[in-house]
Amino acid sequence: MTLDTFSTARLRAERLTDGHLPELRRMDQDPRFMAHLGGVRDGEGTAAYLGWNLEHWAEYGFGLWMLRDSETGGMVGRAVLRHLDVEGVDEVEVGYGFVPQVWGRGLATEVARACVSLGRERLGLATIVAVTRPEHAASQRVMRKVGLVYEREFLHAGSPHLLFRTRDGDVAPVSRTV
Repeated sequence: MTLDTFSTARLRAERLTDGHLPELRRMDQDPRFMAHLGGVRDGEGTAAYLGWNLEHWAEYGFGLWMLRDSETGGMVGRAVLRHLDVEGVDEVEVGYGFVPQVWGRGLATEVARACVSLGRERLGLATIVAVTRPEHAASQRVMRKVGLVYEREFLHAGSPHLLFRTRDGDVAPVSRTV
């Protein structure tokens, strides 16, 4: 079983590689993109982020995908299923981020739904979590739309975050996966 690529109605997801460094760097330098992701990263920070995510792929066979617009082929964001330590418990999180130029089009909901389905159906995960900052209402709406429910507030990376989780048996429907 490989999860190197998948697609939704409007997006093509491809496994993260070293070759994605320029696109990651562009996203990491954008203050609006990084506003809820810990702030703009310098070059060393992006390189470390890339390395950490490549190691995750090597160890687990899934991780961060770069997202392309299906029609134009342009890079529009990233999505992730990856292990995350939540107060000493190993969880698998779903996450997503898009360049501001495509905000408001429902792409986050589309890819989050696909990732939750992949996690449940192809990885056999009993539960999937998502984390966001309390002020990030748009991300919380996406989490609820794909079937995650608010669980609690906790400290993550030194600041307050909200933890959302799938409910037992829930699988969010996805348009199509390849």
